[in-house]
Amino acid sequence: MDKNLRRKILKGSAATSIGTVSGLLLNFVAVMIMTRYAPKEDLGIFVLVIVIVNMFNILSGLGVELTLVKFIASQKEEEKQEVLLPVLIIRTLGTLLLSILFLLVARYFLSLFDDRIYKYVWYILAIFILANYRDLFYSLMQGINLWKQFSIVNVVSSAFRVIIFGPFLLLGKIDIKILLIIEILSTAQPLIHQLLVIPFKNYLHTKPTRHSMKKIINFSIPIYLNNLVVFVNGQLNIFILGIYLSPISVANYDVARKLPTALKKMFGAFIAVYFPNLAGLFSTGDKKTAVNLIERSLGTFSILTTLLFVFSFLFRNELTSFLFSKKYVEVSMAFALLILNFYIRGLGDLMGYPFVPAGYPSVPTWINALASIISIGLSILFIPIYGYFGIVYALLIMNIVS
Repeated sequence: MDKNLRRKILKGSAATSIGTVSGLLLNFVAVMIMTRYAPKEDLGIFVLVIVIVNMFNILSGLGVELTLVKFIASQKEEEKQEVLLPVLIIRTLGTLLLSILFLLVARYFLSLFDDRIYKYVWYILAIFILANYRDLFYSLMQGINLWKQFSIVNVVSSAFRVIIFGPFLLLGKIDIKILLIIEILSTAQPLIHQLLVIPFKNYLHTKPTRHSMKKIINFSIPIYLNNLVVFVNGQLNIFILGIYLSPISVANYDVARKLPTALKKMFGAFIAVYFPNLAGLFSTGDKKTAVNLIERSLGTFSILTTLLFVFSFLFRNELTSFLFSKKYVEVSMAFALLILNFYIRGLGDLMGYPFVPAGYPSVPTWINALASIISIGLSILFIPIYGYFGIVYALLIMNIVS
């Protein structure tokens, strides 16, 4: 691997990793507060709300995040200049349409899980709109290599989330309404920060044309379909759990997946550097270096994650009790198995991401479509039998197959 490329990846990974790890530690403080002070049922409802927001975020996103990274990280100046404004237009139209649709179906849709959720429909809509643009601008920061600012925004937003718990803790009550208010505030804060640090004017010189819009949409459609099936793989089973069982079961499963989810976000700090550099290598035709980068990434990830799984399995009870509280120690085995699932899924992601910059954006879609069918089918079959463990078993089988 070229030394300059290795230095670039290490520098970018270090910047994003420092920010991500710091942010994760602070977020874990927030999680520890929630698991200790919020009732299980309220925490379960909050988890369902966040999954609903994520679903509408993906539906409205139209797959433009990776498209934005792909083109704005390109070595071709014309591609850098013609992508941002069309992406903003597409994303805004998608957000507007999905907001209207959500308001039309909210009463019926939310009643599938818990009748109380509908009372917070405007909270949900606010979180959805704010998170939509926050996530898009995180992708923009990746594409233009704002690694330092990316980390600062991440850390500051995580610290802000912890700080705003303080006044509510003094009141001695953390319920579902308080959790949603905190989510709105802690989603708005990084969005405002992003608007201040991203040099938008450098990438808005070129007006969108029919050709540029068509090019972006055509490239985004396979990614959009892939995002939908990825959501089905990782989130739809929570909907199934919420329909079959109670919010308490949702809370148990969510706590079990907290650390694996944090690891996935940490892994995303590497992907934030890995993907744009792959895109750059493939755009210049340097496939040999790209393949070498993929192979080294797979080897390093395998060694580190295997050691982590062994440790988490041996000390699962102690880790669960320390990180959350003793009332969640029952989820310790699910917690360890989800670490194993993270390892299997990570290998799949490292092998799947290169298809997009290599010019084959539909390949991950077909792989994940098969995985989605397996995940949904097994979740429907296993959840009534094994409770929230049914999701764990379904995810393991799904990711092994994919």
